[in-house]
Amino acid sequence: MNGLMKNFNVNETLEKDRLAQDFIKTVNPYRTKPSLGIDLRQLSRYAKETNKSKDMLSESEIKQFIMH
Repeated sequence: MNGLMKNFNVNETLEKDRLAQDFIKTVNPYRTKPSLGIDLRQLSRYAKETNKSKDMLSESEIKQFIMH
C-alpha cells in the first residue's frame, strides 16, 4: 500500500473523463498543426545563449527567427 486512497466519488471521476474526452476531440495528435512561422529551436537557443527567458525577448529579437 502506498498511502494513497482511491477516489470513490463517481460524479467527479465521470466529469474528469468527460473533460478529457472533450480535450481529445479538440486536439488531434495525429494531425499536423499549422506552422507558427517562427523557428522555435533557434529562438530557444538564442534565449539560452543570452540568458533570457523566451517571454523576455524583445519583438525585434523574435523577428530575427521568422521563417520565410
